[in-house]
Amino acid sequence: MKKMRNSSYLKLFAVLFSLGAFTISCSSDDDNPVGGGGGNGGDTGEITVSGIIQENTTWTKDNVYILDGKVAVDGGATLTIEPGTVIKGAEGVETQASALIVDRDATLIANGTPSEPIIFTSVLDDITPGNVVSPNLTVNDRGLWGGVIILGNAPASLEGDVTEELIEGIPPNSGFGLYGGNDPSDSSGSIQYVSIRHGGANIGEGNEINGFTTGGVGSGTTINHIEVIANLDDGIEFFGGTHNASNIVLWGMGDDSVDLDQAYSGTITNVAVIQTNVSDHGLEIDGPEGSSNGEFNLSNVTIFSDDSPSNANSGNREYAQFRSNAMGTVSNVLLVGGTDGVDFTLQDDPNVVANYNSGILSFSNIEVVPPAGVTNLNDVFVDSSGLTSFTDDATGPNGFADAITNTSEASTGADTSVFGWTWVNETGAFGTGSDNQAAEVEVTGTITGNETWTSNNIYILNGKVVVDNNATLNIEAGTVIKGAEGVETQASALIIDRGATLNANGSAEAPIIFTSVLDEIQPGELVSPNLGVDDRGLWGGVIVLGNAPASLEGDVVEELIEGIPPNSGFGLYGGTDPNDSSGSIEYISIRHGGANIGEGNEINGFTTGGVGSGTLINNIEVIANLDDGVEFFGGTHDASNIVLWGMGDDSVDLDQAYSGTVTNVAVVLTNVSDHGLEIDGPEGSSNGEFTLNNVTIFSDNSASNANSGNREYAQFRSNAMGAVNNVLLVGGTTGVDFTLADDANVAANYNSGILTFSNIEVVLPAGASTLADVFADSSGQTTFTADANNFATTINSADNASTGADLTAFAWSWISQAAGF
Repeated sequence: MKKMRNSSYLKLFAVLFSLGAFTISCSSDDDNPVGGGGGNGGDTGEITVSGIIQENTTWTKDNVYILDGKVAVDGGATLTIEPGTVIKGAEGVETQASALIVDRDATLIANGTPSEPIIFTSVLDDITPGNVVSPNLTVNDRGLWGGVIILGNAPASLEGDVTEELIEGIPPNSGFGLYGGNDPSDSSGSIQYVSIRHGGANIGEGNEINGFTTGGVGSGTTINHIEVIANLDDGIEFFGGTHNASNIVLWGMGDDSVDLDQAYSGTITNVAVIQTNVSDHGLEIDGPEGSSNGEFNLSNVTIFSDDSPSNANSGNREYAQFRSNAMGTVSNVLLVGGTDGVDFTLQDDPNVVANYNSGILSFSNIEVVPPAGVTNLNDVFVDSSGLTSFTDDATGPNGFADAITNTSEASTGADTSVFGWTWVNETGAFGTGSDNQAAEVEVTGTITGNETWTSNNIYILNGKVVVDNNATLNIEAGTVIKGAEGVETQASALIIDRGATLNANGSAEAPIIFTSVLDEIQPGELVSPNLGVDDRGLWGGVIVLGNAPASLEGDVVEELIEGIPPNSGFGLYGGTDPNDSSGSIEYISIRHGGANIGEGNEINGFTTGGVGSGTLINNIEVIANLDDGVEFFGGTHDASNIVLWGMGDDSVDLDQAYSGTVTNVAVVLTNVSDHGLEIDGPEGSSNGEFTLNNVTIFSDNSASNANSGNREYAQFRSNAMGAVNNVLLVGGTTGVDFTLADDANVAANYNSGILTFSNIEVVLPAGASTLADVFADSSGQTTFTADANNFATTINSADNASTGADLTAFAWSWISQAAGF
């Protein structure tokens, strides 16, 4: 496995550029014309594109293309986009909103693949080529750029029977944007395996750009495998045209998900819609506006509504509305859950009434998992006019709709297995339908007997949940535990008290996840659908205590662990049994913790205090903790395969003569992070030496602000004693260093060989030219800086590293999914 390390670093490096660990700026060497804009980018291939593309052009996956304003492919030109290419829209609203427009008579060939989809997203998205999941944006990030608009010469039924019209979302006098004509077989190209995210920029009062828009697009155009996520306006909207479309998945729109207008007369097959709190209709269907008619065909559709509590920003989250002369066929539909009042409606429109009564608008084979409060499907299928038999036709004997208990009973709807390539699938959003929620079990107080938490439930920690002395808590692989909100004495946490046992043995396929109650993740999912690495301090953390020795101030034997208020009745650690066991903790992901319990006092992500060598601690991930990632107070236990991303303080903190061995550690710092390693020694007269092997620390070089951390590699202080071996240090901003603090005991320990370092490789941070700029002795009482020339070497990139962590061990983790290593 070691021989794979370099390829893993290459993948990780691509993401660390996006995380701000380093910056690249150079020029494009693309020979293809890209319109009116120039380029910046280079090795990573960031190319800015603006204006009109008038010649055949190819965009390649080794570049990231930045849309600066509205980029139009002119009539007669072809834009070809390679599989795996990432395109990002610049920020801007109104006339400055960015979008890609394929004008009439132009051609777009954007054929991604399941393994290399083409991604359209915002310039604020840190995603890089080769990844599917954004490392920093979620389904709640909308309106950050425009969208993709395809125009053609096929008929659209327009008001006043005009032949052409300016597409929605394009300002007048733009010089492009007309659609419509008289060629139903017209081709605008081929668009397959394309993901469009975070769009819908506002271009005027109540006027936003859809995620994926077609206008007058003909049947010669191929449109398959389209994903739209988090658009502020509609997900897809088809204005007239005759093209077909299949395998469409839409998640988290700010308006409607599927919108058909102006006698669109193609066939749409296999559509999955996942609504969130702000969404409006799953389907909003209008008919012709002129005298020419056309009927759509919509089949194999699943709509997951949303039943989260309503607020001032909530959408109606309804299944469907048919209005304004809608005509067509809807068949094989599954409707799932939702809040009270969710319905599937014929609008009070005389043309809709006439079309339904004459069979021009028809429905068949619909199954419903009823929304909240609904006991009769008459409350779902609503005829606003009262002039049709629509409701009776749906719910009466031999009606076209049937109620089912949950989606496992469904015999119709979309085939969601075809969406394995999507971010929706990677995030597990198909599990968010209201009948797919795991049961929630609230846990409070003290667990005094043996207890097992199972993977079919979500456990809510309400306050500090303590496993008492002699009790055992078993947690099944794949279980999700969520901490309730609260600060100070109300902060939630799981505490394993001295003499108690935690057996939390996840697996690579089914890790155990500790997160916040604000996280919408469900069992079976790895990536949060709504929280990111910048969401910290939302709950407490996990604390494991034992009877092993810790070197405490005043030579006391026991002490109250950091993060627990005095007089809690639990939380003591320390003792005289170095072989003590607190259980087994493997394949655990701990996220979004570090709640503040007092001035400057937060809970670490994963804390041990006096934990003995009989305890197994392997494969631990901590993400986005407000305080430290892992902190070990004394104890003798070992730990291996630890990955930490985006701490608000230090990543690894060792204290009070912790004397175990920590092996294979990867640290990814972000702008707010402090030290990768903060190492302290004994506080009492008893000593103990740690061993730290195979460590990689990626620093961060994003621009500093009032909230930035120091983002330094390491600091050894307060009598630190132990051995640090096989370390890779990568990049960072000016001033990042690896330091011996100004402490007489640290100096003495280094000079006497009690604190040692070996085999360190460094990709120098910004502003550093030699090892002396990195390895600092604050006391000036050692030869540490000069010795660095013996125990450390500089390298040009992590690709050349021969030491550090084996990143392949973290394939199971969220950071692997989000950051790609």
